[in-house]
Amino acid sequence: MQVRVAVLFHSGYGHTAKQAEAVAAGAQEVAGTQVDLISIPDLTDETWLTLDAADAIIFGSPTYMSGASSVFRGFVEATSARWADNLRWRDKIAAGFTNSGSMSGDKLNTLTEIALFAAQHGMVWVGLAAFSGWNTSAGSIDDINRLGSWLGAMAQSNNDQGPEFGPHTSDLRTAEALGRRVAEVTGRHARGRLAEPELARSSAS
Repeated sequence: MQVRVAVLFHSGYGHTAKQAEAVAAGAQEVAGTQVDLISIPDLTDETWLTLDAADAIIFGSPTYMSGASSVFRGFVEATSARWADNLRWRDKIAAGFTNSGSMSGDKLNTLTEIALFAAQHGMVWVGLAAFSGWNTSAGSIDDINRLGSWLGAMAQSNNDQGPEFGPHTSDLRTAEALGRRVAEVTGRHARGRLAEPELARSSAS
């Protein structure tokens, strides 16, 4: 069976867009996964319907001044009609990613914002299942999950350089890992939901 994963993001200067592309590439590696990459400023009535039809939505925003961007927050508020419509996105898989100039930059706060937003919609959150890297004398900047995040994928890009210089390749590989994990979990979730009627019939007989 095929599942649909939407990667929905805002990028102010192109760095988070590169991260979003890596998330999408990771999800696309999983057989049976259709991926839609959507920039928030490009949202149309048609792409809103794409989000409604998705089995999973992976949300991304740069971290500005300790939180998600105002463009991302505008999107969050625009979803209120979906929330009011009997939690239209209930039980979809959700995940998140963010980028900032600093190694920490309070990126965790942005991921927490996104996770709480997803929870309000009744979505099922999937984090990053990877050991932290770059935390021993044998570690390096090239380690996956070098920034040590589990709620979602974090990336760092220098403030004085364009997206051709960042995020670092290890952060992009971390983003790919998040995309793969979401696609894999979404596939298992979808197959389980398909099996529910058969299990119910078996229990009743």
